[in-house]
Amino acid sequence: MAKCCVWLKIIVLALCCGLNITLFILSYGISYQHLLTEQHIQFREVMPTMDEWINSPYGKLKSYLFNVTNSEEFLSGLDDKVKLEEVGPITYKMLGFNDIQHRNESSVTYQKHRYRHVEFWPEESVSPDILNKTIIQFNTVLIGAAATLAPSLATVPFSHIAFNSLTLSEPLFVPGSVYYFLWEFTRPTLQFLSKITSLSTNCGTLHNALMEKQEIYTVNIGPKHGVENFFRLQSFNNEQLIKERRELGSSDYDPSCPINVTGTLDNSLYPPYLQKETPLSIVATESCRVLPLHYQHEQQHEGFANYRYTLLRANQTPPSCMSKTYGVPLPPGMFDVSKCIVNDAPSAFSMPHFYGSGYNWSEHFEGLTPNVDDHEPYILLEPITGIPTQERYRFQTNTPLPDLSNFNRLGRLSHMILPGFWYEYETGSLSDMVLFLMHIQVDVVPVLQPILMTVQLLLAAWSLLSLIRICSNSESYGELYQKTCCRTTVLLEITFNQKRTYDPNTRVK
Repeated sequence: MAKCCVWLKIIVLALCCGLNITLFILSYGISYQHLLTEQHIQFREVMPTMDEWINSPYGKLKSYLFNVTNSEEFLSGLDDKVKLEEVGPITYKMLGFNDIQHRNESSVTYQKHRYRHVEFWPEESVSPDILNKTIIQFNTVLIGAAATLAPSLATVPFSHIAFNSLTLSEPLFVPGSVYYFLWEFTRPTLQFLSKITSLSTNCGTLHNALMEKQEIYTVNIGPKHGVENFFRLQSFNNEQLIKERRELGSSDYDPSCPINVTGTLDNSLYPPYLQKETPLSIVATESCRVLPLHYQHEQQHEGFANYRYTLLRANQTPPSCMSKTYGVPLPPGMFDVSKCIVNDAPSAFSMPHFYGSGYNWSEHFEGLTPNVDDHEPYILLEPITGIPTQERYRFQTNTPLPDLSNFNRLGRLSHMILPGFWYEYETGSLSDMVLFLMHIQVDVVPVLQPILMTVQLLLAAWSLLSLIRICSNSESYGELYQKTCCRTTVLLEITFNQKRTYDPNTRVK
């Protein structure tokens, strides 16, 4: 029966040779890495990245307040500058949720709930009882109201007198707990005004910053739009332009104003195969604008060579549509966000501690320490997969002030830019499964493909040589056939004849 395996060997070797030649030819014309990318951009629910994306954003939010340490000295005129002391971090755990509303082969529509779960994180804060710490801050309700009304009151005689009388009980500096300023900041004057206007009475910074907003995105998925357009936006809240900026009063859209979301990203996923010159912009809902990302350099993180992008550049000129807030010109490194905050008050974003700003803050303040390591916002992207490996958003809210010389107690603040608070949002680490799959696609597959192709070629050659050797050892196909299990066994019977048929004495002539 062992001889019956010859035909089986021939069949197996022939199949092995044909299969490996076919695989080698197919592998020569395709990229295994690209095949994995095609699966990724189809955004199927079975992919491990889907579950992580649904439960995002996730990470921690660090808040920092500024405590005024010389309020009495400044009010009395002994000090010309306001001395500030940074208080923080005050850290919160955060977990969001992406609710898919509709999907097809080329697009997906979902609503983002950024702050589904927010929890104070005492271990990551400057102290476990930091929320109870008493600090002193500017009365931003009083100052913001004066800055808002200043342009209109300037044309109304004696209107400043009415404002000063109404706010007589409001101090310039307000003491309170950290929790009060973050979550429950309100003033008697504001409560009174809210009864006759639509003003919100709670000006707590985190109370308003973490308030639920409508965020409905429609983005590209699948091969129809091309790999380079994966997860780029088609619309935001069913519009191409950010609504808050369109409501500024102008009926004509200025193309230079960064509010067109078409082709931008939501900052959760990016197109694969990024190049350093690939244009990338994100929708920054906190500032009601589109923020372009600026490539800086490569940076190692999580074992990958990432591209590092910054969200703001030092001394970056603000777009013309965001270069003023309530008539106050903004220096480089700032842009208007008044339409994105509570009560539509004068406000501008900058990097923390006025880093990268053209504002000469040292003329008015002491205690700030702007530096790139602590205050520059950036994103690290793995360029092959387009997956962010680290994100740190760092922005500071500021109140730019006009001439306030007609307002009691506020004249010394004229033309100052008051820092409010600043925050750093840091995304959590990617799961081990996602990191493993990223390493497979980025590091293993590019090396594995040529190895597999070499093995395929060697197996094909070995199979072919083995077939030739089997055939060459047989003189004819008939002999080869006789060596197989189909050959019959022949029994020979030998008969001995006892009669002598040859006489040795006989001579042959």
